[in-house]
Amino acid sequence: MLPAFASSFVGRADDVRDLAGLVRRTRVVTLVGPGGAGKTRLAVEVARAVGGVIGFVEAGAPADLALAALAAAGIREDPDASPEDRLVASLADRHGLFVIDGCEHVRAAAAGLVGRVVRGCPDLRVLTTSRVRLGLVGETVRAVGRLPDDGRALFVERAREVRADLPSDDSAVAAICRLAEGLPLAVELAAGHARGLPLAAIRDAMSDRLRFPASADPGLPARHRSLQACIAWGLDAAGERAARALAALSVLPGRFTLEAARAVTGEPATVLETLVDHSLVAFDPVDARYRLLDTVREHAAETLLDEAPVHDRLRSWVAALARELTDGLGRADPGALDRLDRESVAVVAVLRGAASSGRGLDEAAGIVVDLAFGWSLRGRCHEGRDLARGVAEALPEVPPRLGWALAFLTAYAGDLAAGVELAAAVADRAEGATRGRALTLLGMAQLFVDPAGAADVLAEAVALGVDAEDDWGEVEARQMLACCHLQQCADRDALRCADAALPALDRLGHAQLRAWDAAVRADVAVRAGRLADGEAVGRDGLRLALGVAEPVSAGACLLPIVRSVCAQGRPDDGSALVAQVRPFFAEHPGVGTALVVELADAIAAAWSDPPGPVPLALREAVAAAGLPALGAEVALLHATLALDGVAAAEAEELAASIGHREHAAAAALVRAVDGPGGHVALAAAAEAGCELLVPDGLDVVARSALRSGRVTVAATLHAAADRRREELGLAVSPLGRAVRGDRDATVAALPVATSAECAERGRRLDRDGAVAYASRARGRRDRPSRGWESLTPTEREVVRLVGKGLTNAAVGAALLVSAGTVRTHLRSVFGKLGVSNRVELAALAARRRE
Repeated sequence: MLPAFASSFVGRADDVRDLAGLVRRTRVVTLVGPGGAGKTRLAVEVARAVGGVIGFVEAGAPADLALAALAAAGIREDPDASPEDRLVASLADRHGLFVIDGCEHVRAAAAGLVGRVVRGCPDLRVLTTSRVRLGLVGETVRAVGRLPDDGRALFVERAREVRADLPSDDSAVAAICRLAEGLPLAVELAAGHARGLPLAAIRDAMSDRLRFPASADPGLPARHRSLQACIAWGLDAAGERAARALAALSVLPGRFTLEAARAVTGEPATVLETLVDHSLVAFDPVDARYRLLDTVREHAAETLLDEAPVHDRLRSWVAALARELTDGLGRADPGALDRLDRESVAVVAVLRGAASSGRGLDEAAGIVVDLAFGWSLRGRCHEGRDLARGVAEALPEVPPRLGWALAFLTAYAGDLAAGVELAAAVADRAEGATRGRALTLLGMAQLFVDPAGAADVLAEAVALGVDAEDDWGEVEARQMLACCHLQQCADRDALRCADAALPALDRLGHAQLRAWDAAVRADVAVRAGRLADGEAVGRDGLRLALGVAEPVSAGACLLPIVRSVCAQGRPDDGSALVAQVRPFFAEHPGVGTALVVELADAIAAAWSDPPGPVPLALREAVAAAGLPALGAEVALLHATLALDGVAAAEAEELAASIGHREHAAAAALVRAVDGPGGHVALAAAAEAGCELLVPDGLDVVARSALRSGRVTVAATLHAAADRRREELGLAVSPLGRAVRGDRDATVAALPVATSAECAERGRRLDRDGAVAYASRARGRRDRPSRGWESLTPTEREVVRLVGKGLTNAAVGAALLVSAGTVRTHLRSVFGKLGVSNRVELAALAARRRE
């Protein structure tokens, strides 16, 4: 009763099981799918699994479906009753399953017959296949799509039926099945060519997949002898109007919305619904978007006689959409970004169409400018750059605003050199806001290698943004200027720039620029030792950046978070965060973000116990990128873990080239672990406000004191370092661990009472007192006999404290000396500086500070 097949059934065992269960509990089930999806074979296997099949009808063949159903059920005709009545009467008391295959060309007749059977035969179930649902109340529809693994198992089995000695070539098989889109018909037709063609040749021939995988088997229906015939047969059933609409839809290269479909076809939604009903267009109800199989698109494109009106309609609609979205994209509005994401296929079709045809280029240029922020915020700068470049190259002269958009997207796609060249050309001929934005790009590129020089460029960009009332341009320029100051550890200046940007930022309400603001503030907080604040602000910024899917600001927030959690003794949290966001950065590449992610991972590994080495690949990649700040930090990590003086010198040189005082001081501390200069590096770190380095600097100077036999000094400095770490909530850093053995040796070498006295003395020292003590403890050095340079470190500290108005006794308590010793120091200072009393000394010190 069910048709038999000479070949085995491959690839849908799970579908058979699930559908059999559905058929057992449901009265009417329709398997719907495009031509060649394997609906008939699947229905037969499901019917076998269910059992109790009463009849199987091929609906596409007979003129009278009811008569065919009678014959399939083995029921004789009755001249006194209609075929429908005779069928229902004969099956009224029967239990079982009736199968009707290929209902799309007799949809009305099939729907009518199934409806009669269901109403009149309460114990009968019906399974149908069709390219379009029947439309019955109570009908359960299940889509039949591509095979699992794109049908590779089916291809291999069918190919070996015609060529038993078929060699294995997984790559070619995968490519063939991918081109066949996993449709069983296409896979089987392609496999049939294995009898006389190598797999590579079949793969290459599939470039004409509509016609190539064809069969001359007379036993196959004509509509199943090629994909082209299969699609044409379905279009014939859909009607001429639907066929014209499908041809227009072929210009959309992916998933599209109903609005885009209506724009490109000029037809109402009902026509698209017809195409969906006939399985020529697929609809995803969750996403509320549509798509064409590539094979269907190729067939439809061949029938599109005049593309110009189609592209003109679509371009006008996309241009209006871009104008509608531009304000929201400029504010990083999530709704505007989501709308752009949903309509990206239409945008791509329009811009590529304009570039290739030369039609509507001015309108296309406007679309690029309006949507540039959208591509950037979504981490799709490569896509935006390529589309913008295509339009620009087709124009005889590039308008300045399009030039800026192309430069912006190029730079943030990671090609800084090309972006800078484009931005410079725009800045030379643009005015107002466009020139300001171009200068911001130039300053952004320059700040990585010359932050001091970039500051002048960015200051002009700020002024142009303010004059043009371009809030985005003003905020971007001020934040880049803040980054210039961060590069030089001028944190107060960085905060002043960030604060100045806040009024315009509040007007914008721009999530990504708020993320940049958070990144600046998090960097400052972490460097100042406010670790919890830095972590919290950084996480807020990262959340904002991820919310709009913008990678560069996300990377800028990631680093201070990881530095903060590691410094708080939670390197595992840092590693976990990097692992969590790594997939985002892989999907949303941005300028420098790949290096930032690997650097964050290396920081977390360095703080772990035991520490992980800095990967050589990262060191090489950062060196090749030519970014001094990143290069200095990576070299510094390696130098710290390996106590490598050469790497430390390299880090110090890179840091000095851009004025990055924190990295320079840290590198100098590493070099001082086994050499001189620890007190100088410590003083530099303290002066720059690099609070995380101060405890390490105290430990390094202590190590130097221990080497010269000043054990009590070393013990005092180690205790001061411990106090500072406790005050900051700071864990022992990789550099601190490197000198920890000396700390233990220091304590062990002292009597218990002396050790306790040193610990007490060191813990009484505040941050400035500890730095001053370290400077005084470094030993003697040659100096002039008079003038400021003649003062010893202790004498300078006495001057500083006297300038604050402290009495001799208070100064002595701060320096751990007696009041008499302070008087002795003051007499020496008076003589060296040529003053006669404390008032003159304080005035001289104040003038020097000014």
